[in-house]
Amino acid sequence: MDIIFIPGLWLDALSWDRVLPAVEAAGHRAHPLTLPGMHMADEDRSGISLGDHVAAVVAIIDGCPDDGKVLLVAHSAGGGVAHAAVDARPDRIARVIYVGGFPASDGEPLIDGFPTDGADIPLPAWDAFDEADLVGLDEAALAEFRNRAIPSPAGLAVDPVQLRDERRFQVPITLVCPEYTSEMLQGWIERGMGPAPEVGAIRHVEYVDLPTGHWPQFTRPDDLAQCIVDRAYRPEIDEYGRLHPPGEGAEAIAALGFLEYQRATLEWKTRGLDSSGLNATTAESSLTLGGLLKHMAYVEDYWFSRWLHDRAPSAPWDQVDWSADRDWEFTSSADDTLDELLELWRTAIGRSRALTAAAIAEGGLDQPAARSSPAGDRPNLRWIVLHMIEEYARHNGHADVLREAVDGETGE
Repeated sequence: MDIIFIPGLWLDALSWDRVLPAVEAAGHRAHPLTLPGMHMADEDRSGISLGDHVAAVVAIIDGCPDDGKVLLVAHSAGGGVAHAAVDARPDRIARVIYVGGFPASDGEPLIDGFPTDGADIPLPAWDAFDEADLVGLDEAALAEFRNRAIPSPAGLAVDPVQLRDERRFQVPITLVCPEYTSEMLQGWIERGMGPAPEVGAIRHVEYVDLPTGHWPQFTRPDDLAQCIVDRAYRPEIDEYGRLHPPGEGAEAIAALGFLEYQRATLEWKTRGLDSSGLNATTAESSLTLGGLLKHMAYVEDYWFSRWLHDRAPSAPWDQVDWSADRDWEFTSSADDTLDELLELWRTAIGRSRALTAAAIAEGGLDQPAARSSPAGDRPNLRWIVLHMIEEYARHNGHADVLREAVDGETGE
């Protein structure tokens, strides 16, 4: 597979040198980029814009064989460049791996917070960074970094990101969390901070914890390379927008791939319904598609939040009198619109993804749940993921029948 590596601020193609050997040994073609204005420290960067950086990435995409899609790997501020390239070529991108960075939002500047010096954004003193950013870099590594650093074009701090093609939301992304955790990132997104507008609209989002500082290509290059290799395959997205599980890769990737496929199936079965469709029943059952959406939002929180991490119930579950109505999520759904139900369900899924990533970083699929049953049983993450696949698959069978009764739509 062709894999394009996009550096962040102050770095060039050589910054990926410790990651590339393992990627190429796995049979992939690596394309590390030195973006415009980043070849020499004393280069004139006065005419370099964000558009120039995006165009450089697009040119590499266009130069790759057109018989397959490419994988983008972007570090830090390079994530905004990558996302704009996805917007320009959404049909050519298999996935984007954001390493310590995020998709940028339309109309926003790529970066802020770093002072400019004429046409340059110079590397600031190390005390300008948080302590967490510098984890894994000793004095010698910091000196090497500063010696190789090249000022970035000041245009990156003022040029707004321009996004036009909503097909960018169909491209799967992986958010690698180095100096912050996936739980922290999900919390920022839930509060509408940082990458929330774009990430919230992307259909297939994965979180991966890689605890280190902001530059894992220097501090954990082998682990970062493995993360990339595990995701270097061409994803198959069907006509209903479902990302099919990969046919290769690690156990966790396969298991979570099947879980995401089942989640996407439920979304498809409720797509476009009005109140009448959401509340329709069939035969002697009182089950509805709206009830299934709200039930699965509850089940997501119950297993990944309550059991796996022993968190207190979140809203709205914390206000429910379950003794008065054991089926509250089903009965109350009749008062909810499709948008309200989808927001509740997608928020729960986003939280589940982040909590799952945190557990995998701690102990993989063998990570035990924080809670145990009265009998002392404590399921591990593997059991929880497999149970959730079973839970979705069972209810998706119900959804098949209900949707056909509503408007005749069938399929799988």
